Amino acid sequence: MYSGVQIRTGSNPKIRRNKIWGGQNGGILVYNSGLGCIEDNEIFDNAMAGVWIKTDSNPTLRRNKIHDGRDGGICIFNGGRGLLEENDIFRNAQAGVLISTNSHPILRKNRIFDGFAAGIEITNHATATLEGNADF
Repeated sequence: MYSGVQIRTGSNPKIRRNKIWGGQNGGILVYNSGLGCIEDNEIFDNAMAGVWIKTDSNPTLRRNKIHDGRDGGICIFNGGRGLLEENDIFRNAQAGVLISTNSHPILRKNRIFDGFAAGIEITNHATATLEGNADF
């Protein structure tokens, strides 16, 4: 099972103004030191997280709508980082944003709402910088 878009091994694409949905895994998977600028997309109805950020990856996600996933909206694991800014994250089955296992992202001015678990969950030795988010 594959994600709609996979970014890995230092790749640094620009992904703008797309609809990414119905994937058998996540919508976008960024891993193994992947980068990327992911802006103004609608990511929804994927079997796993809307966006996975793993293994030392550091993308920028800005002004995306991430919703109606069957897992978390954005899941950040295994040393993942990233700048998440001005995203709307809503109606996901798990946490709006899950930050785990030594990950260290920055979340700024996101709107996280109408989820079925925590808006933002930070666990397993992770840290995060949270600035001006609305979690309701």
